[in-house]
Amino acid sequence: MECPPFLMVGFEGKSVPPALAARLRDGTVGGVVLFLRNVEGPRQVRDLCREIRAAAGAGRPRPLIAIDQEGGRVRRLKDPGFTQFPPARSCSLFCCHAEKAAEAAGAFMAAELSAVGIDINFAPVLDVDEDPENKAIGDRSFSGDPVTAARLGIAFMRGSLSRGIIPVGKHFPGHGHADADSHEALPVVRASRDTLLRRDVLPFRLAVRAGIPALMTAHVLFPALDPRNPATLSGRILRGLLREKLRFRGVLFSDSLEMKAIANHRGMGPAAVLALRAGCDVAMVCRGEEAQAEAADALAREWKDDGPFRRSAAASNRRVERLRALLPAPGERRAFLRLVGSKEHRAAAALLSERWESTMKTSSDDRSGSIGER
Repeated sequence: MECPPFLMVGFEGKSVPPALAARLRDGTVGGVVLFLRNVEGPRQVRDLCREIRAAAGAGRPRPLIAIDQEGGRVRRLKDPGFTQFPPARSCSLFCCHAEKAAEAAGAFMAAELSAVGIDINFAPVLDVDEDPENKAIGDRSFSGDPVTAARLGIAFMRGSLSRGIIPVGKHFPGHGHADADSHEALPVVRASRDTLLRRDVLPFRLAVRAGIPALMTAHVLFPALDPRNPATLSGRILRGLLREKLRFRGVLFSDSLEMKAIANHRGMGPAAVLALRAGCDVAMVCRGEEAQAEAADALAREWKDDGPFRRSAAASNRRVERLRALLPAPGERRAFLRLVGSKEHRAAAALLSERWESTMKTSSDDRSGSIGER
């Protein structure tokens, strides 16, 4: 029996490399995530997405194409042809209109992603972070208040879905209070279980209740929830808390497994298997053909040799297919490049940016003054 396509990968360059084309054809890769290294401009991204889908060939489910386009410092479409939105925190500055601002930002970003052929945006960030200058999350978070973070994240989700783009909330169960960046090391959050549920988990719980179709895990250790395994590899957190307690029925993506929080402690093959055993539906390996091959081979062996793993993976595959069904049919997608960088989108981004830059300048001036007074 064939292994379901629960591996999503990145690649180098502006066109589909032969190794990726082969994996798309044989079904060992079911999705692709794009990065700045793959992007030149709107027309090139549209053509690349078409090339990715063509590489899979007839008879295969169309590959899912994802990107991180949060706004602010985490955006892959930086070419001037795309509208450049400020960070998520900027939406919170509009007081009683904050939800409208977040929904508009989500909708306008999604319209541009849809126009060039992308399916999934790894946003909104549902992490709670009080410090907008925190290097790991900071202004990527909508708010330091859990309820506000949830409210604005859900509004962003609605905007994305209204334009046919699947939003992915991240990073469950919350990266905002981590003591390190998981790209560089394994962070630890030493809060109590009650604090984690009341603070970090709350936006995810409310987003699940609101119907968010997909989430992404955090490569963070939470000793109060699981003293041994980071969330991405923890069945206690992903199955016990997310699936059973919060009743999440959508698709769960791992964060990229080659990040040092995971790679410094596990081989790529074992990490991919452990992530799926813990409750992830899609394992992501965003860089390195050898690492991707190791993950694909390990998953295929586990699928072949382990009955319980095969049944669990088949359930994951069904969830992915339900997610795929949310996307517009290829003929229904409004792939009009004129939507990209439109006057309406740029005006909205300029309004958010103006408010954000003014706030950050005031904050910087206040800090400078307090230092001088010492």
